[in-house]
Amino acid sequence: MRNIVKFFISFTLVIQLFGCASLFNGSEQQVSIKTHKNAEIFIDDRFSGKGYAQKPLKRDESHVIRVVLGDCEQTYITQAKFNRTSLLGLFLDAGLISIPVDFITGAAWDVHPDRFIMQPECMDTAKP
Repeated sequence: MRNIVKFFISFTLVIQLFGCASLFNGSEQQVSIKTHKNAEIFIDDRFSGKGYAQKPLKRDESHVIRVVLGDCEQTYITQAKFNRTSLLGLFLDAGLISIPVDFITGAAWDVHPDRFIMQPECMDTAKP
């Protein structure tokens, strides 16, 4: 009986160290960008590949996605949207520990959107 009580207490403490969203989703989210095969992809001004890139990004931040092909370029800024999975903590511990943990780790957010199909747009340099 003692071992069962110890196990239950240990299990409860370990579960409370993680929020539901951080436990199920983690603090990073996989984002994929597809574009022209020769276009360069930059995420937060760091080169990420040509044509296709897939990178894990922090959930609680905005990210700048930029695609460049010669003089043509397209830029998009992602948003952090609330992740409803963190609300499952209401059932676990009334949200007293798990929901703040999700916000501290950044898991309470989702990168939105997380899939891009981008085509670089050319600026018209000729003036009439």
